[in-house]
Amino acid sequence: MKRRPKELVGITLLGLSLSILGPATSASESIRMIAVDSSSTSALWVKVFTEYFMPEVDRRLAESDNYDIDWNPAFGGTIAKTKGVLNSLQHDLADIGIITTPYHADKVPFYNLPYATPFVSNDVGLIARTMSGLADKYSIIKKTWEDYGIHYLTTAGSIDTYNLIVTDPIVAFDDLRGRKIGGVGSNMLFLKGSGSTGVTSDLIDWYNNMATGLLDGIIGWSEAVVAYKLYEVAPYILDIQFGGATSKAIVVNKRTWDRLPEEVRQVLQTTAEDYRDELARETDRISARSREEFVAQGGTIISVTPEQRLEWVSKLPDLTEAWVAAMDEKGLPGQEILSDYMEIMRENRQPIIRQWGEQ
Repeated sequence: MKRRPKELVGITLLGLSLSILGPATSASESIRMIAVDSSSTSALWVKVFTEYFMPEVDRRLAESDNYDIDWNPAFGGTIAKTKGVLNSLQHDLADIGIITTPYHADKVPFYNLPYATPFVSNDVGLIARTMSGLADKYSIIKKTWEDYGIHYLTTAGSIDTYNLIVTDPIVAFDDLRGRKIGGVGSNMLFLKGSGSTGVTSDLIDWYNNMATGLLDGIIGWSEAVVAYKLYEVAPYILDIQFGGATSKAIVVNKRTWDRLPEEVRQVLQTTAEDYRDELARETDRISARSREEFVAQGGTIISVTPEQRLEWVSKLPDLTEAWVAAMDEKGLPGQEILSDYMEIMRENRQPIIRQWGEQ
């Protein structure tokens, strides 16, 4: 039967509209990624990772709809216990993660720089950007991660400043003599020469260790004090303000990275950098609220005068000597990086009490 012209026009238009609309199903390729950290989402850096980084990666990839990530979060010790995140990524148990760098000063000593330069800055955003910028400038820093099968994305931090959280009040450097103080290892440099005993311990252990008398206090930060209710066992904060630190590296398993499409790599890189800045902003926002909550829960913040801070820092040995030596041992230009770091802090008019590296 011969078709009439109107019928032919209708069929042609229908075919054209279908060709424009394309197939009904999505063309995106799904990529499975296991994300790891030993801490749970109670920890601020993990919370921001799940609430900002992961959804933001999804949003950016959806713009082209070529790929999507099938996220498999493994937080809170599901895969890696304390200090085990690096190993889990190195040995292909996870694809992307947040490594707490103070646990691995022997492997990646660069990240100990803020710990070797206390009383310099409380601006965690500036410190994070500076450390990330130095890793970009000195590419050999990134290459140190490759020795462990890891690709580095950026450096981040969730600590605006470290303080002493103690079970009984102290006001001076000499009050620490004979006390047992917990920390992650690197920050116990702040206690050098005080006569106290530094005890390497983790955030999840601090409450019980202080409640049972194993510790007399910890070097911590206000957000953690409230999030983990440490005020119940340690109701005093000595507001010494040792300074902020970038204790986190956002990294990807190297084999995973090598097989990722370039588009996905670019999104992970740029989103990691934006996560770094978002975490710093959230740290600043929550820090002030946490201090208020600490006092509301019956805690006492002990003020420290500029003179007391100066006395404290003057009693510390030159902490940068050991850091530079550790860098040199790895073939990294420690003295040059230290000079760059301090110069950036001076350019940004930070409240530097001691000019590290110039002794």
